[in-house]
Amino acid sequence: MLSCQIDRTQPVTVLQLVGDLRLGAVHQVRGALLKCLVECPEAVIVDLSRAHVSSTTTLSVFGAVSRRAADWPVVPLVLTASPPDVRDRLEPVTRLWQIPVYASLDEALAEAVRHPPPVRRERLELRPGTMAMPRARAMVAEACREWGLSDLVLPAELIMSELVSNAVQHAGTDLVASVVLRRDLLHLTVSDGNPNPPRKSPGYPPIGALKGRGLLLVDEFASGWGCLPIEGGKVVWAIIRLPS
Repeated sequence: MLSCQIDRTQPVTVLQLVGDLRLGAVHQVRGALLKCLVECPEAVIVDLSRAHVSSTTTLSVFGAVSRRAADWPVVPLVLTASPPDVRDRLEPVTRLWQIPVYASLDEALAEAVRHPPPVRRERLELRPGTMAMPRARAMVAEACREWGLSDLVLPAELIMSELVSNAVQHAGTDLVASVVLRRDLLHLTVSDGNPNPPRKSPGYPPIGALKGRGLLLVDEFASGWGCLPIEGGKVVWAIIRLPS
């Protein structure tokens, strides 16, 4: 039996795994990790001090999630492992994916506080109605202006509008729109309760068509975009690289 306990009261998000980390729990750990990462915290620390590692194979979940999050949300993943034998078993995974490992949670937290990455964020919970798009657009525009990114207001508004419109039309669930500024990237995300990924049209629709342009416009204006499945739904994300 494994318990995944998430603590957001620290300067960074801490995911503590308590119990038996066996192959059958890999899906549970992956889901908990992605749930932490998609919130774009400063970092995610996975505390293994109270976990019993039944199989070394299960440790590959950390490398898989790190690889999956390499494009987005680009959140540092850190591991803590008190028993030396666990650190030794983690070494092939952490060396391959360059994941830092600390001997204790206190040590990892101290390092995170010492070198905090600059992150700014705004978040808005929305109902799937006609006001969802204008409210999300207003949030993004206000954030960009407040952060000195006035030149990005129009593309950011356009991208957020399309992401929200797509969620309202195809998911029909409550959604969460967020905008995060991390270093030289502006992250725009919309999460909803429908696990089905969005589908981009193979080409531009004919003149006069009312639908089919959304994700094509996102593809054109964003530096990159994609969809990340999470427990109970998905997150559709797009990034805009700040001009140098």
